[in-house]
Amino acid sequence: MGQSPAGSTYSDVPSDYILVQGNADLENGWVKPRVWTTQITKQAYIGDLIMSVRAPAGAMGKTSYNAVIGRGVAAIKGNEFIYQLLVKMDKEGYWKKDSTGSTFESLNSESIKNAEIKLPSNEEQTVIGTYFEQLDHLITLHQRKYNLCNKVKVYAWEQRKLGELTIYR
Repeated sequence: MGQSPAGSTYSDVPSDYILVQGNADLENGWVKPRVWTTQITKQAYIGDLIMSVRAPAGAMGKTSYNAVIGRGVAAIKGNEFIYQLLVKMDKEGYWKKDSTGSTFESLNSESIKNAEIKLPSNEEQTVIGTYFEQLDHLITLHQRKYNLCNKVKVYAWEQRKLGELTIYR
């Protein structure tokens, strides 16, 4: 579980330490640097899994950076299989039963440590994790292609409205 550094140490200088505070610092399953700090409290390391423990509790990401983690996240040592499993658990609402709080939901370290999961052999974990990672990459590629096609479509409609696009039959 993370521990937030003093607010006076926050910065927008990318040469300082990346600070991961919560879901706002996760994008498309990865840590996206947005805030930095000069104070090291608790850390996550390259390859760690990052779980949001506050609203929304259970959201997952991975880090390709060494980072300082605030109290809104937990760093977990794991592989691609564990990451995919935790994403699945979140999507199925697993963490809802353990989240507490009247203002916003949160998880404590015991809820995470005591989560019961079934693990196949290390070899099977590698095969399954690789399969889902490749599937995620394929989905991302198709999403990018869709977005690009959509931009072309919007551009064509705008040009046609302006009378600058000729359609040949």
